[in-house]
Amino acid sequence: MMNSKTLRRLTAALLALGLLLSLAACGQQGGGSGTQAADDIVNGDFEENADGKWVGWTREDAAFNARGVVSDEKINGVVMEKSGDCYFAGSEGGNPVMRGTLTSDVFKLGGNGFITFKMGAGVDKEKCYVDFFEEGNDTPVAHVVNDDCDGIYITEHLITKVVDLSGSIGKNLYIVVTDNDDGDALAYLNVDAFHVCQSDDEVAAAQAEHDRQIEEYGEKPFEEDPTSNDIVNGGFETGDTTGWLVVDGTALTVANVVPTSQYYWEDRSVYGDGEYYLDGSNNGATQESLTGAIRSTKFTLGGDGYISFMMGCGNGGSYVALCDGDTDEELIKVENTYFSDPALALTLLRMYMDASDYVGKVVYLKVVDANDGSNGGFAFVNVDDFRVSLTADQVAELEVAQLEKIQNETYTSASYDDLTTLLNYYNNYPYPVPLNSLAFTAYASNQVVDCGTVDVTAYLADAAASFGGEAVTDIAVTKVTSPDGAEIASGFDAVDMSAPGAYQVTYAASYEGKTAETAFTVIAMADHNSVANGGFESGNLAGWTVLTDGWSVVDGQAAGVISAQSYWDEGLPYNQAGDYHLDGWNNGLDEGATWQVRSSNFTLSGSGFISVRMGGHAAAVHVYKADGTEIGYYTQTRFKDEGFPSVAVGSWADMGTYVMDLSAYKGQELYLVLADEQAEGWAHAFFDEVVTYYETAPDYASQADTVADGGTGAEVQIPWQLAENQK
Repeated sequence: MMNSKTLRRLTAALLALGLLLSLAACGQQGGGSGTQAADDIVNGDFEENADGKWVGWTREDAAFNARGVVSDEKINGVVMEKSGDCYFAGSEGGNPVMRGTLTSDVFKLGGNGFITFKMGAGVDKEKCYVDFFEEGNDTPVAHVVNDDCDGIYITEHLITKVVDLSGSIGKNLYIVVTDNDDGDALAYLNVDAFHVCQSDDEVAAAQAEHDRQIEEYGEKPFEEDPTSNDIVNGGFETGDTTGWLVVDGTALTVANVVPTSQYYWEDRSVYGDGEYYLDGSNNGATQESLTGAIRSTKFTLGGDGYISFMMGCGNGGSYVALCDGDTDEELIKVENTYFSDPALALTLLRMYMDASDYVGKVVYLKVVDANDGSNGGFAFVNVDDFRVSLTADQVAELEVAQLEKIQNETYTSASYDDLTTLLNYYNNYPYPVPLNSLAFTAYASNQVVDCGTVDVTAYLADAAASFGGEAVTDIAVTKVTSPDGAEIASGFDAVDMSAPGAYQVTYAASYEGKTAETAFTVIAMADHNSVANGGFESGNLAGWTVLTDGWSVVDGQAAGVISAQSYWDEGLPYNQAGDYHLDGWNNGLDEGATWQVRSSNFTLSGSGFISVRMGGHAAAVHVYKADGTEIGYYTQTRFKDEGFPSVAVGSWADMGTYVMDLSAYKGQELYLVLADEQAEGWAHAFFDEVVTYYETAPDYASQADTVADGGTGAEVQIPWQLAENQK
């Protein structure tokens, strides 16, 4: 029988043994699973997924969310050489500023003791790395950083790594992937395919794979011949930045060379040249806060010293410069002063540089993105098709070719009237060589007339045309299209306009076998109770007068009237009444600008009620007597930036019908002004269906417009409402 002293000693020994067994079972380092070590790395290729939870790995802190396990072929425009179907992408596994670790389950190292894996991003080598630990030891046996990632040529790429752990064969190991970078540029890690090698052949194959990737994706030799009159790869048609050298930052890299066929904002074309162009945002993949610069090969400027290129975006602090090849001095600097959101946001615009003072000098071109976002949005630049050492004759040919290319373009986006604004740009650009194209220099104006017989030839008095600076006098009406679509081919001095509506008058200028054609609109009115073209169904602003400078005008027609029924990829409805509406995105003015358009005069009759569809945060309607006395002021009250993209919850560009009681002014002559006024955020305005005659007061309380909800397409009712007169 044991005495109490012996019993106490035995009990203490058993407790100590139990504690040791418990520690051995649980492990002393992260990665211990409480179970026997696996014979291989568990889920080293991330192919096993369980409802968004990690298999074989343990996450600590915020950086490594399991949603980062993806199968995408590309990340930020970079082809990912993944192993199998899945890999972990740090940009998808959390905000780049998030930090944390990802720790594997413990495994017993076998094979020949070498481990291979793939690693991408992690540009800051002190903050992003992969460590290998022996269980029970807090000093890593191997510390791997992504020394292949330079942030310019090799970025997201999953580059094969080879780790020699042969000294730990037979030991229990675990892996810790660490992201301690709270920055925003490649401030995370991409990892894939952790694999224990069984033979030296596997190690050699992995090393060869690494070398092949570095050769394929890494920086290429930069070769230049300053005696040449041309630059290398001026149009980026190699599909990469061959012939261009990164001289600063990481904003403009090989990842930014993208196909001209891709759209931005889902359906917007850049209207570039050739197969590729340099997109400073990589269609949204490159962060706008990044800055940088690249330069062309040096060349000796020849020809007559003209240079042409295409540029888009570049809002504030971005530009193209011609630089001295010896001193790097910026000799000529061109900014995109034509930038306009949304009309000409990312669209590539051909520009010309007269560098004739530097003919015979060794120079180079530099593209600079100096906007980190603090100078406003669209903090990047797009460029394409640099042509140097041009003669005046070559410039003249290029000017005409570019103009005709846009004149003959058939594609335009559903949401924005791209071609109208773009054609306006090319019609009005200050060309360095007189434009050798037949073009109108002045246009016949839209007209509002009483129904009857109309001499439309009389309205051509204001039209003028030229060819290469020479006046063209052969201008004549070619046809008239009536409201029902019928074409009138003769008798233009006495056109029957007894039927009310919009008549399109086509006229042409002719010169030495060349013809340029355009049109104006005549609105025939049967009475004066309604404003002319209240629904904008002429497809233009006929009957309306633009009161704001800077409004885009193409072929004599003020822009802004479009036919799109919906906007954005979610198909949000405008609640357009007919085929057209007045769209504040498409008049060439910036969002922060304000604008006004005035209706024709009308005599208020019937019930004295009128209505207008309006949407957007900045929309307002002013009502005036003919003498200019304001009697009514009404604002759009539905705007609500909530529940996107559902217009059942929020309201953006969708227009609602606002009814206005002006019965106190029956019998008086009035006019309306549709306005875009100052608003905080989302400062846009949209209008349609101006109705100024109701025989009886409309039953607005029981009326509603039916639209398809954004995203879902489900029916949504937009009730009519009586607008409050704030005058």
